[in-house]
Amino acid sequence: MLKELFTSVLDNYINGFKNAERIDPNYDVITHQLPMAINMQFPMRRDLLVAGSCGIGQKTDFPWVAIFNKNITSSAKRGLYIVYLYKKDMSGFYLTLNQGITYFADTFKRKKYEYARKVANYFKDEIGDEYFDKGDIDLGGTTGTLGLGYQETNIISKYYAKGAFTTEELEQDLKRMLAIYDELVGVLGEDNFDYNSAINKIVYDFNDSFETAEEAIDNIKRAIASPTDLNVVRTLRYVEPKEKRTKKYAKIRTGVPVKKIDYIEKAKAEMEVGQLGEMLALQFERERLIKEGFNDLANKVRHVSIISDAYGYDIESYQLIGLKMEKIYIEVKTTTNKLDVEFPVSKNEVLTSNEKKGRYCIFRIYDAKSVNPSFYKVFGKIEDNFELDPVSYLARYVGKRS
Repeated sequence: MLKELFTSVLDNYINGFKNAERIDPNYDVITHQLPMAINMQFPMRRDLLVAGSCGIGQKTDFPWVAIFNKNITSSAKRGLYIVYLYKKDMSGFYLTLNQGITYFADTFKRKKYEYARKVANYFKDEIGDEYFDKGDIDLGGTTGTLGLGYQETNIISKYYAKGAFTTEELEQDLKRMLAIYDELVGVLGEDNFDYNSAINKIVYDFNDSFETAEEAIDNIKRAIASPTDLNVVRTLRYVEPKEKRTKKYAKIRTGVPVKKIDYIEKAKAEMEVGQLGEMLALQFERERLIKEGFNDLANKVRHVSIISDAYGYDIESYQLIGLKMEKIYIEVKTTTNKLDVEFPVSKNEVLTSNEKKGRYCIFRIYDAKSVNPSFYKVFGKIEDNFELDPVSYLARYVGKRS
């Protein structure tokens, strides 16, 4: 049964249908018949979900049928799952243990594939089974992000060439793959099935996961500033932080604007300012340590936020605390306002400051576009040093309350 269904797709998928349509015979095989046949291999497993897809709207070049453990994920975009992936030319298909690319894209941005591979390589090393292939898979013609994403997130696989497999082989291989999947799910269950947390633990254990201060400064310069702005030499000017800002003219400071906001341009501008502030802070920290005679520690200043926002801080540096040089965790807050106005703080940053305490530092920079931006540094818990106002909420529909 399994052999016939998989072969049917290999034989007929490339046809005149350009969209994922129910009238395409492959649609029913991939989204209904194959999932049902696979589900029959483990009829008592209520924790598993089997689903297939030909694409949404436009017909995908890489149809798939996946097996999800619902404790971890029910989507091919996120988490860890087993998935059958067809090659673009329909010359064969793979059985793979794979991971969704969306979390990597959201968290690691331009380094999503690099860190997806690091996580995959970790699991390859830990999985003791030598039956499955731990090399790369090749779906063919993967110039877009979809096929490339499947390839980069693959952990282990088995390839079935057209006409060279049996139903018995498919059933045995699936049981073997499911046993490996169940083992990993069991480990993840020790941390409430939090696969994203597992990813962070694996990625952040690598010493090369961060940019040094010098690398980060060069990369930020290339990324953000216009050619004319690059020629501006900025030197930070220390100022004493004021305890409280006046409430005078509150309406014109915080009132609702009349002009419609271009939120895309606003986000781009805020990102540029944020990166500029981090570059200035990196330069300052490195030069400060060199002046203090700690050249070795200056070379260890690292840019963390280039990888992820999950840390709750942007920079790792060093500071004399008591009689010892200690690692400090710097969150840079940058604005272009001439005065020290309010700035956003995330829940994660507050929690991280509570954990790091005296080694957590807010590096506050304002008037950032001037030749001499103002700055100050404050150590300790954010809530001990700043007045926090709740300005946004997460809403979840719960139905009409009686």
